Amino acid sequence: MSDKIHVQRVSLWRAVGSDGNPLFEIRLQISARMNGSHYFVIGPRGEVVRHGTFHFDFWDYPSIVQVLTAIVTTVVPGSEVDVERDAPQRASGA
Repeated sequence: MSDKIHVQRVSLWRAVGSDGNPLFEIRLQISARMNGSHYFVIGPRGEVVRHGTFHFDFWDYPSIVQVLTAIVTTVVPGSEVDVERDAPQRASGA
Protein backbone atom coordinates (compact mmCIF):
# COMPACT_ATOMS: atom_id res chain seq x y z
CA MET A 1 0.00 0.00 0.00
CA SER A 2 1.33 3.45 -0.86
CA ASP A 3 1.48 6.36 1.54
CA LYS A 4 -0.81 9.29 0.81
CA ILE A 5 1.06 12.58 1.10
CA HIS A 6 -0.64 15.97 1.00
CA VAL A 7 1.50 18.93 -0.09
CA GLN A 8 0.36 22.28 1.28
CA ARG A 9 1.57 25.80 0.70
CA VAL A 10 2.96 27.55 3.74
CA SER A 11 6.02 29.80 3.60
CA LEU A 12 7.50 26.90 1.61
CA TRP A 13 5.72 23.76 0.42
CA ARG A 14 5.14 21.25 3.23
CA ALA A 15 4.66 17.51 2.68
CA VAL A 16 2.29 16.07 5.28
CA GLY A 17 1.69 12.35 5.83
CA SER A 18 -1.77 10.80 5.93
CA ASP A 19 -1.54 10.91 9.75
CA GLY A 20 -1.22 14.72 9.63
CA ASN A 21 2.42 14.84 10.70
CA PRO A 22 4.79 17.04 8.66
CA LEU A 23 7.38 14.96 6.77
CA PHE A 24 9.56 17.59 5.09
CA GLU A 25 9.45 20.98 3.40
CA ILE A 26 10.28 21.84 -0.19
CA ARG A 27 11.87 25.13 -1.18
CA LEU A 28 11.70 26.08 -4.86
CA GLN A 29 13.95 28.63 -6.54
CA ILE A 30 12.35 29.52 -9.85
CA SER A 31 14.40 30.72 -12.82
CA ALA A 32 13.43 31.37 -16.44
CA ARG A 33 16.73 29.88 -17.61
CA MET A 34 16.76 26.31 -18.90
CA ASN A 35 17.44 23.99 -15.93
CA GLY A 36 18.07 27.07 -13.81
CA SER A 37 15.34 26.27 -11.28
CA HIS A 38 16.37 24.43 -8.12
CA TYR A 39 14.58 22.53 -5.38
CA PHE A 40 15.67 21.75 -1.85
CA VAL A 41 14.02 19.15 0.39
CA ILE A 42 14.41 20.22 4.01
CA GLY A 43 14.19 17.57 6.73
CA PRO A 44 12.55 17.93 10.14
CA ARG A 45 15.75 19.27 11.74
CA GLY A 46 16.25 21.92 9.05
CA GLU A 47 18.90 20.04 7.07
CA VAL A 48 18.84 19.77 3.25
CA VAL A 49 18.25 16.07 2.58
CA ARG A 50 17.94 16.27 -1.21
CA HIS A 51 18.35 18.92 -3.88
CA GLY A 52 18.30 19.17 -7.64
CA THR A 53 17.22 21.15 -10.68
CA PHE A 54 14.07 21.13 -12.77
CA HIS A 55 12.66 22.74 -15.90
CA PHE A 56 9.20 23.97 -16.78
CA ASP A 57 7.66 25.66 -19.80
CA PHE A 58 5.06 27.80 -18.02
CA TRP A 59 4.75 28.15 -14.24
CA ASP A 60 1.08 27.38 -13.67
CA TYR A 61 -0.81 25.03 -11.37
CA PRO A 62 -0.33 21.90 -13.56
CA SER A 63 3.43 22.58 -13.68
CA ILE A 64 3.53 23.10 -9.91
CA VAL A 65 1.74 19.78 -9.39
CA GLN A 66 4.08 17.98 -11.80
CA VAL A 67 7.25 19.37 -10.15
CA LEU A 68 6.10 18.78 -6.56
CA THR A 69 4.81 15.27 -7.36
CA ALA A 70 8.15 14.36 -8.95
CA ILE A 71 10.05 15.65 -5.92
CA VAL A 72 7.83 13.92 -3.36
CA THR A 73 7.82 10.57 -5.18
CA THR A 74 11.60 10.73 -5.41
CA VAL A 75 11.82 11.17 -1.64
CA VAL A 76 8.96 8.74 -0.85
CA PRO A 77 8.76 6.26 -3.77
CA GLY A 78 5.31 4.87 -4.51
CA SER A 79 3.48 7.62 -2.60
CA GLU A 80 0.21 9.12 -3.78
CA VAL A 81 0.61 12.92 -3.89
CA ASP A 82 -2.11 15.53 -3.47
CA VAL A 83 -0.99 19.15 -4.03
CA GLU A 84 -3.01 21.92 -2.41
CA ARG A 85 -4.15 24.47 -4.96
CA ASP A 86 -4.13 27.66 -2.90
CA ALA A 87 -2.30 28.95 0.13
CA PRO A 88 -4.31 28.62 3.33
CA GLN A 89 -6.22 31.76 4.27
CA ARG A 90 -5.05 33.44 7.44
CA ALA A 91 -7.59 34.76 9.87
CA SER A 92 -7.27 38.48 10.39
CA GLY A 93 -7.81 40.03 13.76
CA ALA A 94 -10.27 42.87 13.68
